[in-house]
Amino acid sequence: MRGKGFLWGIIVVILILAGCGQDQGENDEIGPGNDEEIFSAGISEQTSAPQTYLKKSSLPANPSDSTSANFKFRCNQSPCEFKCKLDSNPWKKCKSPKSYSSLAVGSHTFKVKAGKNGVWDRSPANYTWVISFGPAYSLSAGGYHTCAITGSSAVKCWGRNDDGQLGDGTRNDRDAPVDVSGLSSGIKGLFPGISHTCALTTSDSVKCWGWNIYGQLGDGTTITRKLPVNVSGLSSGIMEITAGNHHTCGLTTSNAVKCWGGNFYGQLGDGTNTDHYAPVDVSGLSSGISAISAGASYTCALTCSGGVKCWGYNYYGQLGDGTNDNRYSPVDVSGLSSGIVEISAGWNHTCALTASGGVKCWGNNSSGQLGNGNNSNSNVPVDVSGLSSGVFKISAGASHTCAVTDSNIKCWGSNSTGQLGDGTNTDRKVPVDVSGLSSGIAEISTKGSHTCAQNTSGVLKCWGYNLYGELGNETNDNSNVPVDVIGFGP
Repeated sequence: MRGKGFLWGIIVVILILAGCGQDQGENDEIGPGNDEEIFSAGISEQTSAPQTYLKKSSLPANPSDSTSANFKFRCNQSPCEFKCKLDSNPWKKCKSPKSYSSLAVGSHTFKVKAGKNGVWDRSPANYTWVISFGPAYSLSAGGYHTCAITGSSAVKCWGRNDDGQLGDGTRNDRDAPVDVSGLSSGIKGLFPGISHTCALTTSDSVKCWGWNIYGQLGDGTTITRKLPVNVSGLSSGIMEITAGNHHTCGLTTSNAVKCWGGNFYGQLGDGTNTDHYAPVDVSGLSSGISAISAGASYTCALTCSGGVKCWGYNYYGQLGDGTNDNRYSPVDVSGLSSGIVEISAGWNHTCALTASGGVKCWGNNSSGQLGNGNNSNSNVPVDVSGLSSGVFKISAGASHTCAVTDSNIKCWGSNSTGQLGDGTNTDRKVPVDVSGLSSGIAEISTKGSHTCAQNTSGVLKCWGYNLYGELGNETNDNSNVPVDVIGFGP
């Protein structure tokens, strides 16, 4: 009897220890002495069950500005089977490492449990973290997608992705920001086109991704890319990029211009209409250029002396030279030989910001995007009504234009999807105020039929067309007033 009593005592101690292990709960991070691992189970209720370990070195930061996560784990009775669970999703068999991508902004919890011979760890290892991008460093709107750079120089994109223009390795549209693969740091500029995107690195090299049927990625091929690739010959020495519908251009640190991609209207400016799959020099612009801007099928450049030159498609007079003739090499914009500090090319109209803070536009005016009170096209610059001074940023979209003033944002032109942000869907031939954005705006960007703005706190707001999620607010509903882009802010 004394022997049986002693045996029962041992069993009671084991049960108490097992119970203590369970009472510590799933969030108890107790390790077996290796600080490179965390173990949330303590001692399993089933003493024959394996224990589960997560590698600390694999865990995402908390908070994290990445929408991807990668987890490494093991058990103490190898070999084991594993089951993983993210948030409220069901348990599924998995292997180490387990990766997730395109995660939503907010809190997430990952759990993993090991099993052996049909017996599973009842106290899974787990980790909770929060995804938040913090203040945005910059933003740029494309035709149907949008991209931004975080404070850590990482790139996020959202919206249409049928040609891989979001750079996340898929062709899935995204209604909230996702990571661009391989660009988690080292990026200082973003330049979306209609269906492709380019980035300028901190080493002054260029990477592009997305649609490439005309060679607009500049990698020497016409292969569409879902991930960033290097632009041929531009491993350094570039200070600005601009992307059109089918072509791309770069401004070198020596103030020269190079272009590549589709050239059927002469938009590459090399004197021909031959497509080029790698960068070529723009005729006559080997120096003296301070900024560039690509329209749908044309390009403009701002000279260091404050003049403007354009080339390419000119059906609507968007080159501003007083004609409607396509140009295969740069021509001067009429009346703008000096005094210009910024240019912005839309799909088929162009605008310029003067040194005195006024705005002039030319080209297509079918929706009032020139802002001069009528719908007549103009092949020479005209003044935008009411904006003779006080403007410090401009951006031209598909058929509308916006400007940032000292006190607010004003937009004009097409408003069929709410891209003017005034709470209506009525086209405007003269500038109107954007609702709710009265001050503190640092940047404005539009390329298609949506508009985005960044305030001085790094918050991003977008409005207009949203069929593909380009507003970044986790919906596909158009909005005629600004809405917050998920995840950005102080």
